[in-house]
Amino acid sequence: MTNVAISVFGLLLVGTVYRVATLRDWTSDLARKRLGSLLSWWIVATWVLLCAVGGTIIASLLFATVSTLALREYARLAFHHDDESGQPAVGHHFEDRTNALPAMPIMVVGYVCIALLYAGLAAGADHTLLVCLPLACVIIAGSVLMATASTKHFTSNVGGIVYGVTLTGCLPAASVLLLPSDPTPSLALPGWFLLLIGLTEVNDITAAWFGRALGRHKLAPTLSPNKTFEGFIGGVLTTITLATLLGPNITDMSHATSSVFGLAIAIAGTLGDLNMSAIKRSAGVKDSGNVLPGQGGILDRIDSLTFTAPVALLLMKVLS
Repeated sequence: MTNVAISVFGLLLVGTVYRVATLRDWTSDLARKRLGSLLSWWIVATWVLLCAVGGTIIASLLFATVSTLALREYARLAFHHDDESGQPAVGHHFEDRTNALPAMPIMVVGYVCIALLYAGLAAGADHTLLVCLPLACVIIAGSVLMATASTKHFTSNVGGIVYGVTLTGCLPAASVLLLPSDPTPSLALPGWFLLLIGLTEVNDITAAWFGRALGRHKLAPTLSPNKTFEGFIGGVLTTITLATLLGPNITDMSHATSSVFGLAIAIAGTLGDLNMSAIKRSAGVKDSGNVLPGQGGILDRIDSLTFTAPVALLLMKVLS
């Protein structure tokens, strides 16, 4: 684990030095965005490594923080008011959605469900909790709204908060179940967790690289105009290759099953990205927030993970 940390931060340091050395105009918007993005990568890398070495209790606390922030961003996007035409006003940033948060009771339900989720995982609950919590959220949200006589937009509020808790809490929380329950010794390696995070990020990055270099055919022009089939294929092939090389060394998978794992992560990551793009497109915004400098909001950062984490957990149960 120590070698992994040294490698990750070493690569970040090299990338930071290169990026800073190649900047020409430090006062430009592009320079500020790139420097902000570098800072965000340092934050993300530190967060991932703390999860990897801290065991399920520390990881649950860290994931709970992220899920809570993500749920608030989701609420600003999902509980918005359409204009007279019935369509959301396009072009607004997330700040314009501040007043679009639903009534306090339904948000309290969401935050309580997130807290219960990660408290359960920290206490040793298994994947059953991930399945049961959305069902409990339906009952709790409906009961709270009925008790407060909040019948306006009843179905959309209940459905919206259940989907929000599932998307920002239960799905990414599957990552925690890939970790050992106790803090990881310096020589041990939480292979499944690191493989999931690494492949998810590599797929995102390489798909964007191949798309910029070779992209000609749009993958989903309505949802995400910048995504291309060429970028998708490049990301898939890179992710499969990396999974095949790393999987047998840090997990108990064979080369063949590692390839299947890489393919599944690449496809799931792309679908997760497009799913979040659809949510933002519906709300008429480009970014979900600006918590992470140069990278947008929390939802922008975990969009792929919302789909790759449960897929990785399922495959770990099947392939290991």
